[in-house]
Amino acid sequence: MTLTKLHGTNAKLLGIFIVLHFANHALLLGGRQLHLGFIESLRAFYRPWFIEYPLFALFAVQIIMGIVLIAKRGRPQGYWGWAQVVSGGYIAFFLMQHLVAVVVARLTYDFETTTYWAAAVVSRPPFVYYFFIYYVLGITAVFTHVAAAMRFANWPEPATGVQKVLPIVGLAFGFAVVSALSLGSADELPAEYRNYLDDYYTG
Repeated sequence: MTLTKLHGTNAKLLGIFIVLHFANHALLLGGRQLHLGFIESLRAFYRPWFIEYPLFALFAVQIIMGIVLIAKRGRPQGYWGWAQVVSGGYIAFFLMQHLVAVVVARLTYDFETTTYWAAAVVSRPPFVYYFFIYYVLGITAVFTHVAAAMRFANWPEPATGVQKVLPIVGLAFGFAVVSALSLGSADELPAEYRNYLDDYYTG
């Protein structure tokens, strides 16, 4: 199996988790408690160590394969080539920061990385100026990367309407989810999450 095919197969496995993760975030549009209730249901399935640890490993392997593929590809050609490379590069950047932050938060602060953890960094300045854009672009990049993969799967046929609109849908979805995550969160944060923010601000 070629590296490209292995990257695609691994992406499909991770896609199951990502779809559930995004569905969970979408519930923020219906309220924070709805989101929190659903995430607890999901964690019964993916938080056991024999599932979560391999999941982390699959993400790490995917990042490495993606970087290697970008390096081997060279300069992209055309809109879809650039869309695939730029979105893939941003996903790698996002995951490296996000996964490390999850591990550090759990080991150092000993709290659950629920919606409150993500909401903390989009609840007040100066963090919100970086993390709002960071999260929105992360979601947009996933939708764009999927669209590019679909586009090259049916090459050289013309791009479909779905492929063209997916990046826009991702941007709109990302903005809606992160807005829901940030609105009112400063007043709702439990003390341990406020302390987590204060440590970073003063540290």
